Amino acid sequence: MTTGAVVAHRLIVISPDTDQIVPVREDGFGARRIVVDPRLGRVERLELAKPLSSWGCEQAIRARAAHLGSAFDGAYGRVLRIERTGEALAIVSAIPDGVLLSDVLAALEFKTVTLSGNELLQLARSVVESVAGIHERIAPRSHGALTPAHVVVHRDGGTTLTGAVFAEALQSLERNREILWREFGLALPSSASLPRFDQRGDVTQLGAIVLAIAIRRSLRRDEYPRGITDLVNTVALSEDLTKDARVRQWLQDALQLQGRGVFSSAVDAAEVFSNIAPPLPQDDVTMLALQTALHQLSGATVDPQPHLRAS
Repeated sequence: MTTGAVVAHRLIVISPDTDQIVPVREDGFGARRIVVDPRLGRVERLELAKPLSSWGCEQAIRARAAHLGSAFDGAYGRVLRIERTGEALAIVSAIPDGVLLSDVLAALEFKTVTLSGNELLQLARSVVESVAGIHERIAPRSHGALTPAHVVVHRDGGTTLTGAVFAEALQSLERNREILWREFGLALPSSASLPRFDQRGDVTQLGAIVLAIAIRRSLRRDEYPRGITDLVNTVALSEDLTKDARVRQWLQDALQLQGRGVFSSAVDAAEVFSNIAPPLPQDDVTMLALQTALHQLSGATVDPQPHLRAS
């Protein structure tokens, strides 16, 4: 029985071009694999799921990729090529050097690594600052598809966002937020009409990511949107009750659980979060412990959400 928000199996297939075993990840966005391109080298190839492969979605994805290519010249995770083959659409992207946050969460849940509350706060702070940075650089646009699978954590504790080309394509699908969560693992605020993939929506997605970090596992299908308030109330990172209360309040504001948008963008959310978890120097004991765990994960094979594998 699958219980996670996003189905993320690791399958084994044989590459017809190289006869090598290639790991494949599948989620609502499609099937991802690492391949060696004759001209580009080692890249990620995402074969998009059918809903995102329409001609209209293709044009939206191409337009967003072109904008990001100029705004983030040389950035990791950038789109290198978009390919159409009949009804199939694929995105070829650069691969950031690091480990997916979804893998970090799987390792935490199954005790492959252990992180303290302060270490988790520093990891969360890095993600919050990355989203704030993208809001500053592509304002008034949003990322639109913030999930743990679109956050790469580097060995030094920094993070890079990927998958920032889908906002307009997802908007065109006209899904309600329950379906968007079930299909793509995307948290979006409640609204009188269909949800909008704007910066306010990004803040809600960011809140869901920080909540997952705080509880040391990915959120499950039945935990959003119903049940999310109870889950936020369980957050307990340390014996510092005051800090935990501030984290819970930040999560309530980011997830907009009180029916109002406290943060207009991730820039506002980052400003408040920095008061909860101030940045630390790289040689601080907390940062060193976090980096040690990330080095361990970078050199290990982590089965993403093994409890989701088909039985």
